[in-house]
Amino acid sequence: MNFLALCQRVFLEGGIAGQITTVVNQQGEALRVVKWVQDAYLQLLNDQALVWNFLKGSTQKQLVIGQGTYDFVTDFQLPGGVQWDTRSMRVAVNQDLSDETFLIEQRFPMFRDFWLFSSRRTVQSRPLNCAVDDQTKLRIAPLPDQPYWLVFKWQEMPAPLVANDDKMIIPERFEMVVVWLALRHYGMFEAAPEVVARADKHYQIMKQQLELDQSYEVIGGPPIC
Repeated sequence: MNFLALCQRVFLEGGIAGQITTVVNQQGEALRVVKWVQDAYLQLLNDQALVWNFLKGSTQKQLVIGQGTYDFVTDFQLPGGVQWDTRSMRVAVNQDLSDETFLIEQRFPMFRDFWLFSSRRTVQSRPLNCAVDDQTKLRIAPLPDQPYWLVFKWQEMPAPLVANDDKMIIPERFEMVVVWLALRHYGMFEAAPEVVARADKHYQIMKQQLELDQSYEVIGGPPIC
């Protein structure tokens, strides 16, 4: 469903009087539905942070000799990037990755205390560690002594729903989860407990299905003793 179809489905499921034929320049009830759908989509995207599979990207970019700090847009041309998956990072000299090695992730305070200290700040060699700093920039150390290839996964934040034909990044079979969450906002606004209860029921079912399909598998470890 595109953005307009999502709003039309909220009208249908909520039994809202009238109809909506565009999401642009709306007023009154129609404007509220448009905003509720936008808010529901954003709320769902933020719900699981790095967990949603549909928000993950994987790419291969080349590092710059002597440069240890990297930005999504300026350095890697990934305008939708919002977070780095440092657990997935590897480096290689060869573009075919035949010699790749893992980067060991560190929390930034530990990275800072070791690599951003004294003469270690300027050491150039094959990168060993990676971290994300307080400005969400990627830090690599030691500084690359040649243009290594960096392989990594990252989290993107897709553009918001604005135009009639805009589509969500959520898999199509789970799109109703946004409709039910938006309908819940409508029920709360109208103080209609029966609408809220119905929306909650369907939302929880659909949300659970989405989590089972699009989030990390949880694996239990062996017994402690």
